[in-house]
This record gives sequence, C-alpha cells and structure tokens, in this order.
Amino acid sequence: MGKRGRQRAEQARIDAVRPVDRMARVNVSDETWAAFRAQLGVTPVSVGLGELVERAVAVERRRSASDVEGVRVALEDARLVASELASLIARLERTILVAGDG
Repeated sequence: MGKRGRQRAEQARIDAVRPVDRMARVNVSDETWAAFRAQLGVTPVSVGLGELVERAVAVERRRSASDVEGVRVALEDARLVASELASLIARLERTILVAGDG
C-alpha cells in the first residue's frame, strides 16, 4: 500500500471513532433547564447532554451484561457509579453536620 493509501486508511480509522453530532430537542421546565445550564458552568450544553446519553447507555449495559467482557465492563462502570455515590453521600452528610452545628 502506498503513502496515499495509508493516509486514506488512517483517515477512515479516525472518522470511524470520531463522535458525530446529533440533534435533539429537550422538553423540560425553564427552571430545570436553568439549573442544568448553571450546573454545567463553562461546559458546552452539547457535552453535558452527551455525558447524560453515555450514562444512560452505560446503565442499560450494566443491566443487560451477560458475556464475560460485557460483565467486566459493566463492573468497572458500576464501580465508578458507586464511587460517585459515595462522594455524594459524604458531601450530604457533611452538609447535615454543618447545618446541625448552627
């Protein structure tokens, strides 16, 4: 394969893994949307919504994993979720302790 053939093959590989933009409408209250936007800070809405989609797909993968590789991936993902929940629980417990001191 010549240089141009290798370049085309490399570009095809890059194109295959590059995320593609998708369009969707979001149906939430103005209050919910404002809170979501504020939570994102400087993160683009498209990135935040993409993360939500990824998380929803990961939840389904965890629920339906049956082969060894699928179970391994689901286990890794579940551990990440458990870590996030542990951090959230610790933060909420600190908030209660601080509020109780007042």
